Amino acid sequence: MKDTRECQELENSKLIIDMPVERIVKNHLDIILLSKLIEKSMCGYDLIKEIYAQYNVLISQGTVYPLLYSMKEEGILQVESTKDDMKTKRYFVTQYGRQIVEKKVDEFIKVERSILNSIKKDDTYV
Repeated sequence: MKDTRECQELENSKLIIDMPVERIVKNHLDIILLSKLIEKSMCGYDLIKEIYAQYNVLISQGTVYPLLYSMKEEGILQVESTKDDMKTKRYFVTQYGRQIVEKKVDEFIKVERSILNSIKKDDTYV
C-alpha cells in the first residue's frame, strides 16, 4: 500500500513539474515552430514529432496546422509541396519571418529574464 501511495505522489510531482513546460511550449508555440523551421524546412507532422522529442509535449495537428497557415498568410512562412508526395507540404521561413523570429525571441528572453530575476534574488527564492 505504501509503495502505491509513494508512486502516486511521485507521479503527481512529475505532473506538477511537467505542467509548466507544457504551458510554456503551448504559449510560445509560434516562436518554437519558427525556430525549428529556421534550422530546416519541415512538414507539420515533422514539427509535431520534433517538439515531442525535445520537450515531451504532444501538440495536436489541429493546433499546428492553423498556426502554420496563419503564418503563411502573414508572409512569415512559405510553403512548397514535396516532389515525392504532392500532398505533403514543407514550410520554410521567409526573410520577413526571420526578422519576426529574431524580434520575438529577443522579447521572450527579456521577459523570461525579468520573471526569473523577480523570483530569485541573491540566490534565494522569494
